[in-house]
Amino acid sequence: MQFDRRGILGGLLGLGAAAALGLGFGLTGAGPAQAAASAEDAQGFVAGMVDEVTQLVQSGKPIEAQAEDFSTLFARYAAVPQVTRFVMGRTWRDMSPAQHSKAQDALVAYVGRVYTSLLNDYQGQTLEVTGAQDFGAKGVLVKTRGKGEGVQDTEVEWLVSDRGGDGLKLVDVVAEGVSLLQSQRQEFAAMIERRGGDVDRFLDDLAAGRIAEE
Repeated sequence: MQFDRRGILGGLLGLGAAAALGLGFGLTGAGPAQAAASAEDAQGFVAGMVDEVTQLVQSGKPIEAQAEDFSTLFARYAAVPQVTRFVMGRTWRDMSPAQHSKAQDALVAYVGRVYTSLLNDYQGQTLEVTGAQDFGAKGVLVKTRGKGEGVQDTEVEWLVSDRGGDGLKLVDVVAEGVSLLQSQRQEFAAMIERRGGDVDRFLDDLAAGRIAEE
């Protein structure tokens, strides 16, 4: 399934929660079980993340430098091992430990490169935290509102969890009722299939940016 990244990024300014809350991906067995993050902590986490991304987009740095910085932010804020395992789908089970590590690095580079470019299209729009809802073991759904001159206000929701054992992490974002991770998982599966199931070729292309516009 090919998804429209531009529409998905627009969806970051218009989100639903159903798909994210249906995901139990990766967190089971990812580390020692812990109590779900408090709503207050989750809101602070999302507010800090959004602030850093906004500062980066408004920094005036060349897009290549922004991409590197965004990859660093993604690696710090997201549950990268669990996210990678999920988006690689069934292929993950047949991959070697070396390929697992390679996939994580490739995903971080891919996210920085692709989404930094798209985020620059939304300069001038802001997000403010409006509340949070505790969903127990699944995490906390943090609600924000996107505002911008000449555009309709939209609701934004982020699923945050601390069950991976390494503090609060972003688990998923849902755009217009569609999970970004579910969409990326389907897209990656199609990309691997187009390469005849050659996972290393796919990971090399992902890391090098040769599939950004497939």
